[in-house]
Amino acid sequence: MQQYVFSRTLRENLDNIELISTDPVAVVKDLKQQQGKDIWLCDGGDLATTLFSEIDELILKVNPLLLGAGIPLFAGTFKQTILEFTTSKIYNNGFMLLHYQVKH
Repeated sequence: MQQYVFSRTLRENLDNIELISTDPVAVVKDLKQQQGKDIWLCDGGDLATTLFSEIDELILKVNPLLLGAGIPLFAGTFKQTILEFTTSKIYNNGFMLLHYQVKH
C-alpha cells in the first residue's frame, strides 16, 4: 500500500512513505484518476477540511474513551452536507465504526 504524509514542516521522506508538501487537493484528484483501490484519509482538522470536497465516504471511529481534548474532526468551515448512513459495526468493547456516504 502506498502511503503519503502531507506536511508543512517535515522535510525528509520516511521509509516507504512519500512526503508531500504541495496542494493536497491536487494530489488527491490525481490519485483518484489512477488505477488502484480506495484512498483513505486518516486525519482530522485542517487536512480533512481542505480535502472535504474530495471525500466520498466518511467512516467515523468511535472509541469508548473521552480524552477531553484533541484534534477536531474538521477544523474550519465548509458547506452544510448531508450524510447518508450506510453501515455500522459495534465491537464487544464498545468501539464502533460508522459508515456514511457524503452527498455533495
